[in-house]
Amino acid sequence: MTDDATRARQRLFVSDPITPGCEIELAPEQSHYLEHVMRLKPGTPIKIFNGLDGEWLATIDHLRKKKGTLTAERQLRDQIVERGPILAFAPIKKQRLDFLIEKSVEMGVGTLQPIVTAHGITDKVRLDRLQAQVIEAAEQCERLSVPEIAPPVKLLDWLADWPENRHLLFCDETGSGSPIGEVLSQLLAKGAGSAIDNDNVVNHAIVIGPEGGFSADEIERIRKQPFATPVSLGPRILRAETAAIAALSVFQDRIGDWSIPPVTRD
Repeated sequence: MTDDATRARQRLFVSDPITPGCEIELAPEQSHYLEHVMRLKPGTPIKIFNGLDGEWLATIDHLRKKKGTLTAERQLRDQIVERGPILAFAPIKKQRLDFLIEKSVEMGVGTLQPIVTAHGITDKVRLDRLQAQVIEAAEQCERLSVPEIAPPVKLLDWLADWPENRHLLFCDETGSGSPIGEVLSQLLAKGAGSAIDNDNVVNHAIVIGPEGGFSADEIERIRKQPFATPVSLGPRILRAETAAIAALSVFQDRIGDWSIPPVTRD
């Protein structure tokens, strides 16, 4: 890796295609961030990615009055397919939701699915705000992709429109399920597919309840689904954001991508 790539500590998501020598126009908020927050100057190397073309070394051409451009120099990493699970969650209070979103992206989630439940505290979600948080978290954690944020949907409608070849891990706070680690190990042993096995992939979804828990009717409906497996997250009552990170951690350890070495930072 060259000195420029070694010095390129700042990382940005861009929406444009990336090819050698192409010029990329920065969004006003990106220009402001680079110039006034990070205090970077023209000629500074940074890393860029768009979720399609891998990671690239780029050079800042100019920054002025919330306008700026970059020039792509060369590719640093090839694009890979990041097969993270779907995380379905009921929206929670702002600060805790911020934590859930950021850490889920760091944990390798593939899709974030807000769901409307009987005991949820709100059914309103600002998707533009969540998108900005997802991009920022992806920039920070060296991901090559940005997770999808699906529009909010009622829980029962989500279950009714279930695609083939997708398995649901139902985080059941009543304790009726087996430990999530045991369930995932059994699925892998039965050939249900690893998240990083390109030849035998079963899409996985994880659903966690709202702060008030699922209603009795919701629990019964989920349990009746042939694609759903109730799982336990242990003997303690977890907050929604804690449950999400706990479930994603065990998923990545047992059948996910934690066997892949981390990104080398020279």
